[in-house]
Amino acid sequence: MIEKVVKPKNVALIYENTDFGTSSAKGFREDCAKRGINIVFDQHYEHGAIDFKPMLANMRSTNPDMVFAVSYVMDAAMICKQMKELDFNVDLFVGGGAGYTMPEFKDNAGDASEYIASTTLWVPNVAWPGASEFFENYQKKYQKEPDYHGAQAYATMYVIADALSRAEDFTPAAVQKALKETDLQTIMGPIKFEDWEGYTNQNKPTTYVVQWQKGKLEVVWPENVKSADYVYPVPKWRER
Repeated sequence: MIEKVVKPKNVALIYENTDFGTSSAKGFREDCAKRGINIVFDQHYEHGAIDFKPMLANMRSTNPDMVFAVSYVMDAAMICKQMKELDFNVDLFVGGGAGYTMPEFKDNAGDASEYIASTTLWVPNVAWPGASEFFENYQKKYQKEPDYHGAQAYATMYVIADALSRAEDFTPAAVQKALKETDLQTIMGPIKFEDWEGYTNQNKPTTYVVQWQKGKLEVVWPENVKSADYVYPVPKWRER
């Protein structure tokens, strides 16, 4: 989506000063270097901070096209609310998963959540067969929403059952062979165990771009599984 739609020249990077934040920021920097994208602002912040306005004001002075932020839910909500208060506009604000995809983000950020985008590994309205049914059945049984970890565990049970049903016997070699030949459609998407980019027997996970639209988290990328069209560039705060 960065290559085909956003095409940013200058980006800003902010992230919490935890292992999660720093490792995600490192990956983003490396990806920007490969793509020739200029990082004009790069700063960590104290997890659980209350006042982000000085950092946001400094970031605004660098005039980024896009912001990439790695935060958990309360930080994420405060950052977006304070961006709105400062009338700090960018073409796209993207969260690195975590807080930006949770229902609590929308509840705490309010209307400042509108058009905020994020990456994620799974959402219930992704267009894989059975995804929405799993979500609804999980809610009925446990009275809470599953996250992508729950969806992964559910898909894993199907992978195990499929491999055992095809294995010639239950010896390690036979089960390994059956797993290697897996070609299965699940609520997490297609599952195959392949060797790629230095990984061995690894499935290629699909990462989605989601965007809050009218209080709902919509899948906007990849386009073949989207639940709604992306909004880009996003309207300025005063025009929303």
